Amino acid sequence: MTDPSPAAVVVRRSETLRALDEGAVSKATLVDRLGVSRSTVDRAVRELSTVGFVTSTPSGYRTTASGRLAAEVHDRYTRRIETLGEAAPLFAGVEVVFDLDPAVVDGATLIETAPHAPSRPVAAVGDIVEAATHVSVYTGRYLSRHARLYHDRVMEAGMTVSFVTTERVIERQAATRPGDMREAVASGRVAIRHVDRDDPVTLVLAETPSGPEMGLVVYDDGAPRGFLGNDTPAATRWARALHERLWTSATPFDPT
Repeated sequence: MTDPSPAAVVVRRSETLRALDEGAVSKATLVDRLGVSRSTVDRAVRELSTVGFVTSTPSGYRTTASGRLAAEVHDRYTRRIETLGEAAPLFAGVEVVFDLDPAVVDGATLIETAPHAPSRPVAAVGDIVEAATHVSVYTGRYLSRHARLYHDRVMEAGMTVSFVTTERVIERQAATRPGDMREAVASGRVAIRHVDRDDPVTLVLAETPSGPEMGLVVYDDGAPRGFLGNDTPAATRWARALHERLWTSATPFDPT
């Protein structure tokens, strides 16, 4: 039996909805636009009319206000699924225990590692940090280039940072650049907390003069696999909420 629900009708008849996006359209015009029979157009229009998404007028068929919104929602949903498909290789075989909101991929910038440019995802995070006045960071990976960047931005540009990381990363930083951590924390512009979990990701939420922006790097066996960047309100809200949860559950670190 054919599903008569509004959602199912929109999925089945999305092409008809899109064909009705320019005022009143006659049945003959719909047949030409869709390249189908008159009987197929009749069924499509009947189904869409039954759920209130299309109405008949003396000059032809029109989408209703609800129909136009339904078409927009369907298109957004389709784009989201397509983007999730593009981002799927980033997470294949990678265990991330926190929930990834679909909003993160809506309108996201996706940068994958390439053989000729293995550090592109890491460089994308650097670009976000360069413009930030404050960054909230969660990471289980130590990168010397990022360590230098954070230190320079804190000490030279006055950027503030809230780090949530692992003890292993803290120990690596202390062994590699022992003076930088003490200097940055002593400045009052850096706070560090540590957690036991070790997700194969780096999350950065940057507050910039033009608004918040988030970046997520996914790692595979210690090597960056790809980057998702987004500055939409929904994506940055997700990043902020995740960092706040991690921060609240983490243990304060005192480098002295």
